[in-house]
Amino acid sequence: LGRTTISITRRPKTNNTITSSRGDVMPPTRYRVTTRQTRVRHPSRVAAWLVICLMLGFGVAVVDARVSKLDTHHSSSNLDPPSLVRRHTKPRHAPPTPFRHCGGTLGGTKQPCVYHPPAHTSVDVNTGTAEGTSKGPPMTRCELRLLEQPLDHFSFGNTETFQQRYFLCALDQFAPHKPALYFYTGNEANVELYVNATGVMWETSQFNPELNAALVFAEHRYYGGSRPKSMDDSSLSKKQRLAFLTSEQALADYAVLIRHVREVDLRRVGDTGIGRVGDYNDSDNGDTGKDGADETETGNTFAERKHRTGNKYNPEKLAVIVFGGSYGGILSTWMRLKYPHLVDGAVAGSAPVWSFMGEVPSVNPNTFASGVTFDASAWGGSGALCEGTVRAGFAELIGRIDDESLSEESSQVLTGTNTRYREPSVTDSYDSVTKALRLCPASAIKNSQDILTAAYWLQDSFDYLAMGNFPYPDSYILMGDGELPAFPFRKACGGELSDPATKRKGGSALIAALADFADVYYNYSRDLKCFEINSGGPNSETAEDTNLWDWQFCTEMFMPSARDGVVDMFWRQPWNLTEQIARCYNEWGVVPKQTWANTLFGGRRLHSASNIVWSNGALDPWSGLGVSHTTDFDGVLNPERSLEAIWLQNGAHHLDFFWSREDDDDELVHARATERELITRWIKKKHSRHGSNVAVE
Repeated sequence: LGRTTISITRRPKTNNTITSSRGDVMPPTRYRVTTRQTRVRHPSRVAAWLVICLMLGFGVAVVDARVSKLDTHHSSSNLDPPSLVRRHTKPRHAPPTPFRHCGGTLGGTKQPCVYHPPAHTSVDVNTGTAEGTSKGPPMTRCELRLLEQPLDHFSFGNTETFQQRYFLCALDQFAPHKPALYFYTGNEANVELYVNATGVMWETSQFNPELNAALVFAEHRYYGGSRPKSMDDSSLSKKQRLAFLTSEQALADYAVLIRHVREVDLRRVGDTGIGRVGDYNDSDNGDTGKDGADETETGNTFAERKHRTGNKYNPEKLAVIVFGGSYGGILSTWMRLKYPHLVDGAVAGSAPVWSFMGEVPSVNPNTFASGVTFDASAWGGSGALCEGTVRAGFAELIGRIDDESLSEESSQVLTGTNTRYREPSVTDSYDSVTKALRLCPASAIKNSQDILTAAYWLQDSFDYLAMGNFPYPDSYILMGDGELPAFPFRKACGGELSDPATKRKGGSALIAALADFADVYYNYSRDLKCFEINSGGPNSETAEDTNLWDWQFCTEMFMPSARDGVVDMFWRQPWNLTEQIARCYNEWGVVPKQTWANTLFGGRRLHSASNIVWSNGALDPWSGLGVSHTTDFDGVLNPERSLEAIWLQNGAHHLDFFWSREDDDDELVHARATERELITRWIKKKHSRHGSNVAVE
């Protein structure tokens, strides 16, 4: 046994580099840590000293052996020193979502998200697989409808309304005597995306007679074609134009729509033959548009309209199961919590419901970045060298930033990151970075700010390929504009990132390896000769064309996000509450309601809930912020209340929501079977409470 004496002394501030015992060059730290090992005569003293240390609140940090530098991590808050706040890492927009480049905009309508379902979207009624049917693509089995909704559900001072789009689908699967409805709680994109992509709803509704159901895909207010007129009123401020874009209002839209479908659509559509796309408009408060068009089977109608509801249909007996992935999964969870009298169960895929401020214990803002890093590890299926090479690559790139040259508006302190401390060499020129990243002339690196922009551009490719790390070629993350290969993150981690010679070469070879990774994401068409790193994001044709999801983040969906270059492979990007509040106010004129989501919906306090199943996958960086057996610290999961969690070891972002394939692995097949079993139980429970088939006239 031995006693370890730890001495921590403050050193004068210096710009001199430090060389570790392993020969690694590290930035200077403000503290010197020395240890001295001495013999201990009495082993009991070890326990005594440990107790004393714990009583004094002394913490011992054990740093992973892979990290060869001492990092002092500052926890940013309202109490941060002014100098740190001013020089904090560049404020980023809201955490990444798959739909960042195709959501709704101000000042104009962007191209909608388009996802083309796989060729096997016809589903066999008996087996739930894609063999031997002629049902046809999803869109051919749907009717686009409009419902007039109040812009503000919660006051009487605003009388503006808007037309909410929704698709009513698969009525040939609707059984009036055992009525069920599967309802997709649309999220931050055009609703057509979900009609085509959410194969789990289509396949479940046709799996067996007990699961037969009509489908509704509802569009989230302000996205796609569900745009209030005031949204495009340039005489109003951005805050005025988006004031009613909240999750509360969206949930109220869905509640009103469920009642409308239950009490109007499912009774009237079979009797009157309504089916013409776009000509149906009815309101929860009475008819305000056309009342169903003419009563002939004309226009774009269902190919099969065998059922007539008549007096067999009792709206009170309708079992409603909501589905949602990602933000939509959050909304599905909240719909079951907020409107349990309308919603009988919820299936939430990759829903980061525990990602908001106000949680106990507090949200770890590094969770997402740690999840991306997992995909780059051998545990995540990538080459054993990928993670380490990526770390070295970002350290090399960020190390070429001259901190003093960054702009005042987005200056970086990058404390604990290797900046301005490396000896200059011929490879440290801006031209060498441009060449290594294969940038087009318009995107050439001219200063340190450009290097930082390039670093964020590279980082985005890691984030999106992690979310889209599906086991088969797919276009979901690219919104149908191309196709990523199977396990795209693993493919991108190959080549130079998995070559041991890359780290030995160092310098620009490391930066070029990062560009090779980004090439899988940005150059999916294989047509790009060089990269334009300033072309992504909102439409540059109008200054008002900005990201609506960032508005939601800055108002109520306030989700802490950070990176530190220690538990993740990027560089220091701390969560700074003060600066994020300032950014939101400067961008939108609002101050975030920091803990409102937790206050309104309970956060981890879900013990009173029931009939919700959450699915998450180990390859999805959002999974650490969702409900799973590893994140359930308070015993929320409870089979007796039908609160269940499904874990997919090879699953990326809501993989189980997509169409089934013949080569799906056993855990994915089992996950969908579990979801069907729970849905069957919920439907039977609802029908057992309303045994009578007496119609409501």
